[in-house]
Amino acid sequence: MFDAFDAPGQWLRGNLHLHTTVSDGELTPQEAVDGYSAQGYDFLAITDHDRVVDMDELNNQGMTLLHGVEIAPPGAELGQTVHCVGIGASEVPEKREDDTPQAAIGRLSEICEACFVAHPSWSSVTFADILPIEGIIGVEVYNHTCHTGIGRGLSEVQWDDLLARGKRFFGLGVDDAHCHYNDLYGGWIMLKAQEPTREAIFAALRAGHFYASQGPTIESVQFGEETVLVECSPAVECFAVCPMPGSGSTNWRTSDVREARTSYELPLRAGTDPVRVCIVDEAGRRAWSNPCWRS
Repeated sequence: MFDAFDAPGQWLRGNLHLHTTVSDGELTPQEAVDGYSAQGYDFLAITDHDRVVDMDELNNQGMTLLHGVEIAPPGAELGQTVHCVGIGASEVPEKREDDTPQAAIGRLSEICEACFVAHPSWSSVTFADILPIEGIIGVEVYNHTCHTGIGRGLSEVQWDDLLARGKRFFGLGVDDAHCHYNDLYGGWIMLKAQEPTREAIFAALRAGHFYASQGPTIESVQFGEETVLVECSPAVECFAVCPMPGSGSTNWRTSDVREARTSYELPLRAGTDPVRVCIVDEAGRRAWSNPCWRS
């Protein structure tokens, strides 16, 4: 199913991962809200570590504010923790000494509207760590603070490895800003919702009616039997990515001219499934559609 671009509603820009002075960030919650509002965001979640900020106490500055929290249970392959963000959580789930990632994330998923695994590349979390976890909608394909801080903000490989093994996971773009350096306003999702309310945003998030971006805009993605047509803001590269061996397509297959275009039609072999679209603008910034499962 793939109807983010055909679904009714309006496009909303939002960030779902952010830290403040309530945990280890530099901005107060209200300073964070003020900043994102000034940048034209429509919704924002504050997701402090093991703390929930009461968003109803803040001046929303015209945005829809979402409660959230980030937890980090131990138990990954290399001895690290598995960070997970819970959107819509109004409390922190209980911590237990014998926690596994599934146990802790399972409790989080019961008290929130949507959970996703944060920054797999930064955490050196492998697809094998994530594969057995139930109760999540996807993974961060792009994390801006991890990109600007240590150059490990992209997690496309982990996402594709999970898709190849049958997981129907979405890919999210976030800031995860702490403001220890310039890590604001670099990753977000564009979400198609019926209205800019918490309930509508939660429903669209769970349905995958969004795409992730560092800057470019995806206007539409239309699949035919043997092609995919992408309409977008000016981009110099367009990929139709399939996680299965030898599958997918790029604009390099149809032209060797690297020029900014707003429309691409890429060939797809029969049986190419699932497929996600990625575009790259002249500045090297990317946008990623969620996967389309065509069968």
